[in-house]
Order: sequence, then structure tokens, then C-alpha cells
Amino acid sequence: MADAKAPQTPLFSGEPGPLQKLIGDQRVLFLLVGGANTAFSTALFALLSWLLGPQVPSAVSLFIAWVVSLVLVFNVYRHLVFRVRGHVLRDFLRFVGVNAVSFMLNAGALTVLVEGLGLPAIPTQIAITFVVVVFNYFGHKYFSFRRS
Repeated sequence: MADAKAPQTPLFSGEPGPLQKLIGDQRVLFLLVGGANTAFSTALFALLSWLLGPQVPSAVSLFIAWVVSLVLVFNVYRHLVFRVRGHVLRDFLRFVGVNAVSFMLNAGALTVLVEGLGLPAIPTQIAITFVVVVFNYFGHKYFSFRRS
């Protein structure tokens, strides 16, 4: 029979990670990592838009860029920014949920603005990205990687 008072794996690492030591403020680190991911995702979106051409809806390029960056940034946030342990599946499902909502908002706005109003896809996506970053910051801070 397991002892109810047995030590459990801590949910947070005791030592700050290398990026936390360099930056010092987890909020700033979160925004820097998110910014780097946003730059990567936007560049990937631009590349895919260029490669696939105007005959493919811009939301297709957006979805592919979103999936690739989603998997990469989840691991970076989990291991280097928040340094959480345990609950990997729960964290990932929450992370995907927050990002799915932001993706739908992004794709909807992009479709209306590009296909509906005729705005250019790449600068429009860059503008939409600013709104999505703010939404994601609060979603991940207070939901995806929240620990009690």
C-alpha cells in the first residue's frame, strides 16, 4: 500500500533553466519565445504561400505553418520557459485547445480580409499575428501550463 505522504515528482524544476538564467523574467522569456515562434511561423506561411501560389487558399498555408510551429513551440514552452513536469497529455491538449481557438480566429480574419476584401495575404497575416500573440499569451499563462 502506497503511503499518502510519499514525495511526489515536483511540478516545477527547482533550478531555473538556461534561458531563465539569461533573461531572468519568465514573462519576457515567454514573449521572446512566442515572438521567435511567430517569426518562424510567419516565414513558413510566407514560403508556403509563395510555393503553393494564389490558386491555393491562404488558410491552407496557414494551417500547415500552424501545425509545424505548434509542435515545436509546445516543447520549448514546456521545457525551457515554464519548466513544468507531469501532465504532459493534459498540457498538450490544453495547449492545442488554446492554439486551435487562435487558429480559427486567425483563419477567419485572414479569409475575410484576403479572399473577401482583397488585401495582400502576407502583410495581412502579419497584422493579425499581433492580436493572436496577445490571445495566446494569456491562454497559455492561465490555462495551458497553469499549475495549482
